[in-house]
This record gives sequence, C-alpha cells and structure tokens, in this order.
Amino acid sequence: MNFNQIGILVGICAIAFFGFTLKKVRSPYIKGLWKSGLLVFFLYSAILIYVEIRWQFISSYAQKYDTNGNGFVDLNEYSDEAMAAMNKMTSGAKAKSFAALTVAVLSSIIGFAYLISDWAVTYLKNKEQKQQV
Repeated sequence: MNFNQIGILVGICAIAFFGFTLKKVRSPYIKGLWKSGLLVFFLYSAILIYVEIRWQFISSYAQKYDTNGNGFVDLNEYSDEAMAAMNKMTSGAKAKSFAALTVAVLSSIIGFAYLISDWAVTYLKNKEQKQQV
C-alpha cells in the first residue's frame, strides 16, 4: 500500500467523521471549522483518487508494449512509442511519490482560505444582528 492509497483512506475516514458530526456542532465558528475540514479532506481524497487512476492508465499503457511480460522493453519490442510510454511511466513515478504531500499542502491552503472567509462572514453577520437589536 503506497502513500496515496493511505491518504485516500484517511481522507475518506475524515470526511465520514466531519460529515456525521457536523449537525451536532452548535457554534457558528466551530461549524465553520468543521466545514473547512470537510472541504480539505474532500479535496485531498478527490485529487489523490485522480492521481491513482491516472497512474493506473499510464502503467497499463506502458505495459501494452511489453509483449513478453518481463517488465522491460527489450530490443525486439523497441519502438519510439514504447520508449515514450516507458519514459512517461518512470518520470511520473517521482511525482506520484510526492503527490500525497503536495496535495495535502494545496488542500490545506484552500481550506484555510475558506475558513478565514467563513469566519469573517459569520463575524459580520453577528455584528449586523447586534446593531439591529
């Protein structure tokens, strides 16, 4: 099991936790924190699922050129398309290994921006309600 698959499982468990407990939260600021957490883990899981599916397509495309099934493109299997497919698979392996960390940072930044904007809107709504009373 690689880091992306572990990240997908953690994300799905976190989505279930935040989704089921969202209705029990009463404070609007804590509710904003819960919504932000839900957004972060949804983005995290969705992007990692996309990365894993794309990697499976790249791997199966590269394996199409390995006719004898030894995992390598031999001299009798060599063609420009086969080398391009194998290069795409090997160059994408490093990016795939850092995907869990990169996606975590990206989704955290988006979730934090959502949290700050949600708290600002909540603060302004509370301030407006106090002025009307």
